[in-house]
Amino acid sequence: MNVASHLEKIERLEALRARLDPIADFELWFWAGMTAGTHAVNAALHCAGVTDASDAYATQPGVYLVPAASGQLEPQFRPLGDVLHVGRPRVEGPVPDDIAVMMRHMENVEHYRDPCVREGVAPTGQDVHACDAAVRACVGLLAMRVSGGADAR
Repeated sequence: MNVASHLEKIERLEALRARLDPIADFELWFWAGMTAGTHAVNAALHCAGVTDASDAYATQPGVYLVPAASGQLEPQFRPLGDVLHVGRPRVEGPVPDDIAVMMRHMENVEHYRDPCVREGVAPTGQDVHACDAAVRACVGLLAMRVSGGADAR
């Protein structure tokens, strides 16, 4: 995806999160935050020139849906454009420090996925705070990079 599309999706996901109750709607709130943070990482990687920012949509590592002449989306093997989750696939090559911090924030968010979403452990206010702080930090670092405030490599 391109940077503008990532930014638009982050905005819509953040608006959704604001309408949800983080405890009562934890799963939806969590996935919206994790997805927003992943979009932030992808946009930052594109801004830094680490990954390709074309109009291709990741379906699984290395496979993207790309617009065809017919107007349909067709699968294609392509070099890394968007990560699906931090670490999947692994980003080869140098990653700027601010983006590495963003990735660590998203790894912190993912720490809550299995227990609170897949294993039925009830999320606590502390869990919500940790996830929210990590997503906000990630999106904030993206804003700095997009505005030119982060060192680009």
